[in-house]
Amino acid sequence: MTDSTETTDPREVLETRDETFRTDLESLLAQPSISATDEGVTECASMVQELCLEYGFDEAETVKTPGQPAVIAHAAANRGGEAREEAADDDDNSQDAPTILLYGHYDVQPATPEEWDSPPFEPTVREGPDGEQRLYARGAGDNKGQWFAHVCAVRALRETTGLPANVVLLIEGEEESGSEHLEWLVREHRDELACDVAVVADGPIDSSGRPHVLLGARGLLYVDLELRGANQDLHSGNFGGPVPNPAAALTDLLASLEDDGRVTLDGFYDDVRPLTDRGQEIVAEIPVDEDEIRDELALDAFETDADENYVERLLTRPNLNVAGLDAGYHGDGMKTVLPSKASAKIDFRLVADQDPDAIYEALVDYAEAHVPAGVEIELSRVAAMAPQRTPADSPVVEPAMRATRDGWGTEPILKPTLGGSVPTYVFADNLDVPCLVIPYANEDERNHAPNENLKLSCFRAGARTTVALLSEFAEADLSDPSSSASTST
Repeated sequence: MTDSTETTDPREVLETRDETFRTDLESLLAQPSISATDEGVTECASMVQELCLEYGFDEAETVKTPGQPAVIAHAAANRGGEAREEAADDDDNSQDAPTILLYGHYDVQPATPEEWDSPPFEPTVREGPDGEQRLYARGAGDNKGQWFAHVCAVRALRETTGLPANVVLLIEGEEESGSEHLEWLVREHRDELACDVAVVADGPIDSSGRPHVLLGARGLLYVDLELRGANQDLHSGNFGGPVPNPAAALTDLLASLEDDGRVTLDGFYDDVRPLTDRGQEIVAEIPVDEDEIRDELALDAFETDADENYVERLLTRPNLNVAGLDAGYHGDGMKTVLPSKASAKIDFRLVADQDPDAIYEALVDYAEAHVPAGVEIELSRVAAMAPQRTPADSPVVEPAMRATRDGWGTEPILKPTLGGSVPTYVFADNLDVPCLVIPYANEDERNHAPNENLKLSCFRAGARTTVALLSEFAEADLSDPSSSASTST
């Protein structure tokens, strides 16, 4: 940090340094970092390391993995301003203060320039559809802008009051490719990543425009299925009937995997952790307009039971989804073909305590037993991510709610999980700490799509939230054993 400020309010630093912060974020966004193709990944990791050191972290290291590199940075709790140099040799503050792990990723999705209104790696600020200023670039919301808000908060605190808590920043480079080596990374560097709580800033805020605090995320199991029959496509009139049809066998199999909205695999629901009374209260308090959602999606009804609403089904129940099907002829007109093969892509969204490995084994056993004679089936596990849910009564929850309220200036929504999947389980399982998801991106960030963007107001609110979060955690008692990631919610 080469410049200084006389204020003792970190929020004032965030305001006065706003243009500098945005310029540095734009430089970060201008650097491609597409993990799927390796484009710019190494260069971006180096930029992340340099920014961390420039913004007040004591050390930052680019760490090799079997895949893409990650960056681990540390900032020790200390007094700020002029007192920082005087306290440089005094580590009492850092030893007494809690340690907060902040996770993000620098890798981004590929982008097709002709589908964008401005080049995806030439950051552009312009008005969005709501009239607010937005920063348009690949990675703006997912996820460079969100974790860079953490970095800006550290700098603002360093220049004023000092860091009230120790900060460990972990920025990986494979999230957009499934975080294949994240668990390996955390296990190998467990001591360096030791903390009292882990926080993930990823994804959008609530569709209402209000911020939310999520106690975890649903898990994921993604599977490819291929069924094969004859060694070639056949004429349905000459062979249909006695020759088995892989397409029919596939649709029969998929249909049999659900009965009245419930997955039929043996033991599928055995390990589902039920919501406690407090968890049910949280779900009941989540605002949602089901009629508005139905109208927006042009649907007549949802697939919910009489005893559950939209939110409960989405956030607390496991689910089977058919993501894609392929078989036979797809062209115009008629072709009476009996296909020789058929394939499908399916995914399971899992809830707390379900095991993707056990469910995959159950699926293999079920599928092999339910295909007709003359049809072969092959299953391939594409991706898996365990679910995770922090207890609603964990001592980290209320400080996080207060910090988010302070950062955004409005009441946040508390939710039991994220409907999607992020690797929060890696920190809960391997570091044995509670983990929260607190997104900073706008609800219409268009992540993974053309014209991805981040509202500048959301970026600023995110930085303010991190400032408040570190202070709130520093003042809270995080040693309560009920904060364990394995306690029921």
